Amino acid sequence: MLLDDLNEPQKQAVSHIKGPLLILAGPGSGKTRVITHRIAYLIEQGVPSWEILAMTFTNKAAGVMKERVKNLVHGNCYSFISTFHSFCAYILRQHCEILGYQKDFTIYDTDDQKRALKHVLDILNIDVGSNVNNTLSRISYYKNKGMEPRDIPSQNYNIWSKQFIRIYTEYQKYLFQNNALDFDDLLLKTVELFTNYKDVLNVYQEKYKYILVDEYQDTNILQYKIIKFLGEKHKNVCVTGDPDQSIYSWRGANIGNILSFENDFPETLVVKLETNYRSTGHILKAASHVIKHNQLRKDKELWSIKELGNLIRVVEVPEEMDEAIFIAQEISRWKYNYKLRDIVIFYRMNAQSRYLESALRTRHIPYIVVGGLAFYQRAEIKDILAYLRIIINEKDDVSLTRILNVPPRKIGKKALETIYAMARKYNSSLMEVMQKDETLSLLSRQASHQIHIFLDMIESIRNMTDTSLVERVTTLLKTSGYADYIEKQDQKKDEDRMENIKELLISIQEYEKVTKSNDLSIYLQNISLMESTDKENAKEEDYVTLMTLHSAKGLEFPIVYIVGGVEGVLPHQRSLDAEGFEELEEERRLFFVGMTRAKERLTITYPKETMRYSYNWTGGNMHSNDPSRFLDELPISSIEKISYNTYNRERFY
Repeated sequence: MLLDDLNEPQKQAVSHIKGPLLILAGPGSGKTRVITHRIAYLIEQGVPSWEILAMTFTNKAAGVMKERVKNLVHGNCYSFISTFHSFCAYILRQHCEILGYQKDFTIYDTDDQKRALKHVLDILNIDVGSNVNNTLSRISYYKNKGMEPRDIPSQNYNIWSKQFIRIYTEYQKYLFQNNALDFDDLLLKTVELFTNYKDVLNVYQEKYKYILVDEYQDTNILQYKIIKFLGEKHKNVCVTGDPDQSIYSWRGANIGNILSFENDFPETLVVKLETNYRSTGHILKAASHVIKHNQLRKDKELWSIKELGNLIRVVEVPEEMDEAIFIAQEISRWKYNYKLRDIVIFYRMNAQSRYLESALRTRHIPYIVVGGLAFYQRAEIKDILAYLRIIINEKDDVSLTRILNVPPRKIGKKALETIYAMARKYNSSLMEVMQKDETLSLLSRQASHQIHIFLDMIESIRNMTDTSLVERVTTLLKTSGYADYIEKQDQKKDEDRMENIKELLISIQEYEKVTKSNDLSIYLQNISLMESTDKENAKEEDYVTLMTLHSAKGLEFPIVYIVGGVEGVLPHQRSLDAEGFEELEEERRLFFVGMTRAKERLTITYPKETMRYSYNWTGGNMHSNDPSRFLDELPISSIEKISYNTYNRERFY
C-alpha cells in the first residue's frame, strides 16, 4: 500500500533498504513524501522504529515529517526525527560531563551570544565598535569549520588576527564557565565527543542503524562529520537533496558534501526524482535552462506534469520606484482572483524592500516582511526566559546580567562593578559571588538588601519542582515584580507586552498538556532550539509575503515576483568580484530556487536605473543598470518581454 501512490523513481528510493542511497530530488518532486514513506516502509519491513534516525534543518520540517510518518504507520513511531541541533543537544545531555559540562547547560541564542561577547570584550578591554555581529559571525565561521582557537593557522597573523584569537579564546572560556553552549557548539562538541570517545560513538552507531538526512546539500563540515561517524559502521545512510538548490555557503553549507557522497559511500544507489508536481511547463523549462549553465551540479532532466501555462514575464521599468508601483498595481488586480497569501515578492537584499513596502502601503495592500521579530525574541519574553534559565543554571551570567535590574532594583553601577570584580577574583559566576558574605559586605546596605531579596526569590521558585511550569512562571511574575513593572508602564505603549506575556503562559500550559512534563530544563531547551526565523502567525490574515531569495527554500506560491534582476544585485556584486566561479554559480542557484517557487505565474523585473549613494556620503545619484546575465540565459520560447513606463506615477516616501 505504501508504494501504490508513488511514481517509479519514488518507489525505488522508498524500497531500497540495505546500503547507502543518494536521492537527487528536483524542486517540487515530492521529496518529503519519499522520506516519510521510506521511514514507514522500513518499519513495515521489520526494522525497529527506534533504530531509525532522521535529521533535517528546521523544526517545521521535522514536525511535518513526524506527523506524516505517524499517519502512515497508524500507530506509535519511536524513530528519532529532529533537527541536527536538537539531536546534538540530546547527545550532549547524556554525555557532556565527559567534556566538563553539567547536564543542565544553557543553550545561548544570538542575543545571549552578544551579551556574552560584550562582557568578554570588557574584560579584555577591547573595543570592536559596532562590529560585535561581525565578530560573532567570524567565531561561527571557524566553529562551523570545526576549528577551536588553537586550530586557527598562526602564519601571517596581523594584529587583528591575534586580537580575534584572544577574543575567541576568552569567549569559549566564558561560555564554559557559564555552563553554556551556543548553537555552533552543539555541533562542535558532538563531533569532539564522537572523535575522542569511540565507546560513546559505538553506542549511537548501534542504536541508529538507519540514517536519513534531508536537504543534504545544506550540511556544513560538522554535520557532514556527524553523519559520516554515525553511518560508517552499517552504511545504511540515505541522503536527499539537490546541488542546484545549495544556497547557504555563507553560513557554512558545503555543496561538496552531496557532490562527493558516492566517494564517501562507494556502493551508493543514486535515484533521481525528476518529475515536478509544482510548476507549469514554461517555468520549469526556463529554470532548467538557466541552471544548466552551472558546472558544480549533478545533471537532471526536470519535467512538469502540468501544461506549459503562462509565459514568464521579464519586465523592464525606468527605476526601482516604478518596479514597486508596477507590482502593487498588478496585485490590486490579482486580489480579485487570488488570495493575497498566494503572492510573494522575492528580492536579493533586504534593503530592496523599502520601495515595495511603500507602494503596498499606499494602495492599502496588507503585507508581511519575513524575518521580523519572532515571538521568543521579544524583549519581555526574553526577560522571563532569562529568569527561568538562571533558576536552573546559576552559572548563567548572561541571563543574570539581563534581569538583575529588570525590573529596577536599585542595584547600581558601582555595586555591579564590585560583583564583576569579585567574580573575576574567584573565577566564579556572578550568582556564586553574590552569595558570599565578603561580596555583600562591600556593597551598600540597599544593594545588599536587594540582592538578598533577589536570591531568596530565585531559590524559592527553584524549589517549586512539584508544581506546574505555569504556576512557577506565574509566581515568578508576581514575586519578581515583573508583572507590576509592565502594567505600570504606559498602558497604550505596553499593552502588547502584557498580551505577549499572557500568550507565553498559554503556550507553557499547552506544552505541559502535550508533553505531560514539568521539567523546566527540557522546556527551555525546546525554546532555545526554536529557530528565530520561524514565523509567528497567530492571526489568519491575508497578506502579500515579502522575503529575500535566501528565505525561499521549501516554499511555493501561485504567483511569484523576483525584483532587481540587474548585474550587481542578482547576481550580487560580491560574486562578480570574487575569484573563480563558485560564488557566481551560487547566485545562479539562488535565482533557480526563486523561479521554482512559482506554481502558475512568474514575473521578473529589472530597473534601467537605480539610485545609489556615494561612498563618501555626499549624496545619491542615478546609475544605469545592465540586465542580469541570468535573464539572457532564459529560453526565448518561454518568456515575454514587457517595457513598463508610468509618467504620472504616484509618489510615496
